[in-house]
Amino acid sequence: MKLDRKEIEIKMAAKTTANDAIHQNTFARRFFPRLPAIVRNDVRRKVEARTRRKNPTKENVSKTASDAVKFGLSVAQHIENRFSFVDCRKGARTEPLTHNILMRDDALNKFAGKYADKCADLLSNLEADKHSSFIGALYAVYSEQKALLETIHISPPMVNFKTKDAELLEEMLTAAVLKMQSEKWLESRLLRLRANYIEYSQIALSRVGDKGHQSHYVSEISFGNWKRKQRESEQYMKSMSVYNEDTGEHFLLEEVAKRTIANPENRRIEMMVRSRGFEELAEEMGYTALFITWTLPSRFHRNSPKWDGSSVKDGHAELMYQWSLARAKLAKAEIQYFGFRVAEPHKDATSHAHYFLFCSPKVKASILSILEGEALALDRAELGDDTSPRFDVKEADPSKGGATAYIAKYVSKNINGKHMPETQAEESAFKVRAWASVHRIRQFQQFGGEPVSLWRSLRRATAEQTKEDEQLEELRQAADSSKWALFCKLAHGAKLAYKSKKNDYGETIHKIVGFEWLGQVIETASECYSLVKTKDVKRLLKSRGTASWSTENNCNPWLEQQLKTVTGWDSARLTECISLLYEGRWCMVDEYQSVRLKDGQLLVSN
Repeated sequence: MKLDRKEIEIKMAAKTTANDAIHQNTFARRFFPRLPAIVRNDVRRKVEARTRRKNPTKENVSKTASDAVKFGLSVAQHIENRFSFVDCRKGARTEPLTHNILMRDDALNKFAGKYADKCADLLSNLEADKHSSFIGALYAVYSEQKALLETIHISPPMVNFKTKDAELLEEMLTAAVLKMQSEKWLESRLLRLRANYIEYSQIALSRVGDKGHQSHYVSEISFGNWKRKQRESEQYMKSMSVYNEDTGEHFLLEEVAKRTIANPENRRIEMMVRSRGFEELAEEMGYTALFITWTLPSRFHRNSPKWDGSSVKDGHAELMYQWSLARAKLAKAEIQYFGFRVAEPHKDATSHAHYFLFCSPKVKASILSILEGEALALDRAELGDDTSPRFDVKEADPSKGGATAYIAKYVSKNINGKHMPETQAEESAFKVRAWASVHRIRQFQQFGGEPVSLWRSLRRATAEQTKEDEQLEELRQAADSSKWALFCKLAHGAKLAYKSKKNDYGETIHKIVGFEWLGQVIETASECYSLVKTKDVKRLLKSRGTASWSTENNCNPWLEQQLKTVTGWDSARLTECISLLYEGRWCMVDEYQSVRLKDGQLLVSN
């Protein structure tokens, strides 16, 4: 306790000294209040750090305060341009959203509720008779809600106004309007804005980079927030179970997650299986393996004097745009290839991409010419004669282990650091995952080959489901035994099967339920499972056990009475319906209405 108290006293003394230094320095005192709050916090941090180093004097601490404020002024414009609500300069307009609201959970939640109500009022106050159509009325509400939310830096849900499908447009507009008046949706968008604001500011303030005082890939603040979310997710999974309402089967969510690709080690193994499979396929086809590193111009890099304020997401979007242009040209030329893309950060957080590409030696030169052309199209002059910093190519050398050995390093480096020789490999891998999460960047993407979702669906199928068709059983076994190359060769007759349903906002979503083979759908994903609190499982099981009912012993008169109220049926029809309900099935009342038992309650669907 004495040590803790002493540490607190040291920190408080450092804060006091730092504040005094800032307010006693003429330059710092004048400009410090005009800096955005997040920059002021960084200035204090720097000055406090100087007071804890060797030989702090009034003069050198004051100089640190002055230098920190000068640096803050040099980067503040980038933060203010992107997040105008933090602008504290004289003459800056007042905005409804502030730094303090965004950074406090309670204030953010209240703010989201306030704007959800405002958006709901816009819908309630709509004068429908002023519009010639329902879509026209929806568009009017959408436009007003959009304008309102843009004042708090929230972008509206995407709506494809180019579609000629009136029914689809109506659905998209309805969903968008409902989302914008949802407190839950608004809160999630504000939390996303907070994460972007924090990390962009930390990068602008040079808190991310390869120097000793910098954090690699992601700032310490964002990394700490990511680790906290991971701990919260772990606690959530420990408290929840997956429960089958029809059979009573139940499993701990934590154990289920360990067996899926939510487990980083399983994700790494699956990537290695697919990599090895692609290499085997390439060898059979006589293809060569190319390893391409594709980076961005200097203006996207924070550690460059040419940095123009671009965010990590801006840079990644530019990379993906360049890749899309190259792919379009390759498709037009009918050039075949397959492989993987890995998105990875430089130590200053700027995105770059590694492509592991398999192609015929005959088209190698054409592929490289097209890819390099797109990679060098932007700011070509800054490179001079050496273009390798922007676009670098290596060809696989079988004597060094082949393509899979090369890919393995990048897969492990970006997932969990397993089998890496570096001392801090696991920590680095976690930071890369945090980087991808904060900036919402997809780390791995396959191009060419068969969909991995089809592979996973086949692996869930049973021999009983595929035994009637020899080819299908061979395909299932290829997936089940992790033979990716064979799976890709056999899977052309299979495709994913989906089931459509409406979500809470009225959007049609398509859920994978299995796969289709020769016109027949084979379901491998059960819809009978739901998430429940583990502490409630015993109660649910007890409810199932005490809910046994038979025509000889009607121990649930409440159910018979409710059914009679809903249906108006006589005893014989009620008996037949109740039997179906206790088998976990739906009972059809008429063409518009059905009933079902769930958790001991009668559900009526219309």
